Amino acid sequence: MDLSTKDLEILSRIRKHRLADLSDGMDAIGLVNTGSMDSNMRPIRSGMTMAGFAYTVKLIPSQNKVKECNDVKEYMDELGKWCSDSYAFMDLIRKDKCKEHVIVIDMDGYPGGVWGSEISLQILKHGMVGAIIDGGCRDSHECNLEGVKVWCTKRTFNHVYGRLVNGGIDIPVQCAGVTVCTGDIICADDDGVLVIPRERAEEVLKFAEVIHKSDQEARSRHYCDLGIKPDETLL
Repeated sequence: MDLSTKDLEILSRIRKHRLADLSDGMDAIGLVNTGSMDSNMRPIRSGMTMAGFAYTVKLIPSQNKVKECNDVKEYMDELGKWCSDSYAFMDLIRKDKCKEHVIVIDMDGYPGGVWGSEISLQILKHGMVGAIIDGGCRDSHECNLEGVKVWCTKRTFNHVYGRLVNGGIDIPVQCAGVTVCTGDIICADDDGVLVIPRERAEEVLKFAEVIHKSDQEARSRHYCDLGIKPDETLL
């Protein structure tokens, strides 16, 4: 999952634009609604933006019954066994092969908390940008205190233990209504999440850059007419 200089240049350009501009660029090349995730995919707090290359994960409902544990050690042992499967995707991340990537987890909207405050810090240490989860995030308050970037369709206190197992890593997934492949460009802000196919990114940017500049020029005039102090969105 190494990135080329060209990949990083594309990502840098993408990060300068709003999802509105990028979505308009998608529309311009005929990809209307193709990469727009369902509106249930929301950030865990306002004011966040994120862009990176997708690293895909699939989790599926378990068919196995959990063991009734008699003491804490027994439970922790069982939890460790379960997590070694459900969190198998962390193996590659720990090998530092996912820098500038966004983890995209397809749980088919299941309200299990695959994500939380501790795993968020793990991925930050390995250079990942954030997480997109068609499912649950827990420890929401701690995640926000940590400043981690997470978008999800569910908020919960439940774990994935006893609920979900590994269904595949680095495969095409369906996340909030959009097919995502490893290497696609994931963009997110307050308005939601957009997926741009890597091979079409430069075409999208050709339109998005002009659209964004035109919007800034128009709003600058309005700011002046209304006596509003310019802000960072006009830069």
